[in-house]
Amino acid sequence: MTRTWFAATVVVASALVISGCASPTTPAEPAGASPSASVSADGGPQALPPTIVSPGELDGTDVAVIVGTALVIAVDDGTEDQWRGTTTDPAIAEFSAGGAEGGATFRPGFEAREIGTTQATLTAPDGREIAFTISVVAP
Repeated sequence: MTRTWFAATVVVASALVISGCASPTTPAEPAGASPSASVSADGGPQALPPTIVSPGELDGTDVAVIVGTALVIAVDDGTEDQWRGTTTDPAIAEFSAGGAEGGATFRPGFEAREIGTTQATLTAPDGREIAFTISVVAP
């Protein structure tokens, strides 16, 4: 009888432990949640990644950048501080120079400040100008 009682206890305990490790049957996020919503595990806002392009991909194009993020220009190592840029409306997007600071090296780019469209120019170290459009869009 003791052996049967012990076996039954082990089976019930095992079932309880295994069920505690099972995946929830309901989805982790509400059905109406947008996949583009950016909320961190603690419920606070989460930073969105920048848009990264090489200078050769920009000439004559319209680049969409999410407001509050940046358009980062993937330039050759060692030339980060030699690039210059301008926009016709710095309230929409503003150039941010690259270079070394505090032991880190930053690439040049444009900060997307508010929704809208602006013309932009990027000047390479050799003086070549690259003209393109930046469209700052909602997330």
